Amino acid sequence: MMRSNVVLVLLAFLADGVFGDTEAVKSVSVMEGGPVTLYTNVTKRHHDIMLWYCNDTRIVLINRGRNTSCVYDGESGRFRDRLKVDYETGSLIITDIRAEHAGRYEAELIRSNSSGTSQSFNRPRKCDGTKIYEKNSDSEDIIKRFSLTVSASDSGKNKDEGQTEPEPQYKETSSGLSPAAVAGIVVGVVVVVLLVAAAVVVGRRRKTTEIIRNVNEIETNERQVSMDETQNERSLMI
Repeated sequence: MMRSNVVLVLLAFLADGVFGDTEAVKSVSVMEGGPVTLYTNVTKRHHDIMLWYCNDTRIVLINRGRNTSCVYDGESGRFRDRLKVDYETGSLIITDIRAEHAGRYEAELIRSNSSGTSQSFNRPRKCDGTKIYEKNSDSEDIIKRFSLTVSASDSGKNKDEGQTEPEPQYKETSSGLSPAAVAGIVVGVVVVVLLVAAAVVVGRRRKTTEIIRNVNEIETNERQVSMDETQNERSLMI
């Protein structure tokens, strides 16, 4: 019976998160330029305090509501204007992720006691997001651990890599006729010229022949006339 009670007590301690090292590290991968939400999967009570760390540097302090909480810029201001918080659950939202945001993230929850006051905690009265606070040591109040990796997006790659400029396209200007068509036209013109020349030659030859024929006919007629006149003259003499 006593052994069973011990087992129940141990289970209760584990469920309550007393042994912080029992929380496994969850791997999260996100594309560069996109947002990511790190969920706590808990319900934060009003007086509870939640802290977020990135590589042991505090980036968020959630104390009750927005006005009493603080969001930090982190080292070199890498988280400036990139962090959002769900004040009911304590979940952390990181926007516009870059490679410098990769690393280990831890959520620490400090529960308030029954009187409504939390444990002693050194928190500033006024938020100064430029301050850098390091985590002192491994806390038993760590409830979530994340290992965030950032992958380069396609739009972030060198646009000139693997790309070549397209060669300019030049249009050839021409008359629209192929060489064969031009050659055919030339041959046709030559044939027409030769036919015309031949026709002219033939025509000239015909005219020449007709002229010669006419001349011959005239000469023949003149001879006949001359012979007739000679014969008439002889008849008169007799």
